[in-house]
Amino acid sequence: MLQNCLRINEVMNMELQLSEELGTRLSDGHRAADFRMQRISPYVDLCEKIVLDFTDVRIANSSFVNALVSGSIEQHGEAILQKMAFRGCSPAIKVLVEAAVFLGISKTQNKVA
Repeated sequence: MLQNCLRINEVMNMELQLSEELGTRLSDGHRAADFRMQRISPYVDLCEKIVLDFTDVRIANSSFVNALVSGSIEQHGEAILQKMAFRGCSPAIKVLVEAAVFLGISKTQNKVA
């Protein structure tokens, strides 16, 4: 199960190549949520850094990015942003990621305790 993490100086890091795992067209929010639950959530407490690499992703929509990024923040809290990094984002995907981060933060701040 730890094959996704690299041990570097006793630190666990994980890099997920989204185009290789999910293809170059990322538009299904349900698929993103499933991916998050199977490939990200189990490693949040094990890995110091989780890199979502969008290199070679040609198209993404807000449904997918919100389910992946905002969902991670809602599930694990804002602290996950200290672990998450985003790589290979086109200008359009960067806007979607930034909006999803804002949405996730907004949702966690507005939760009733």
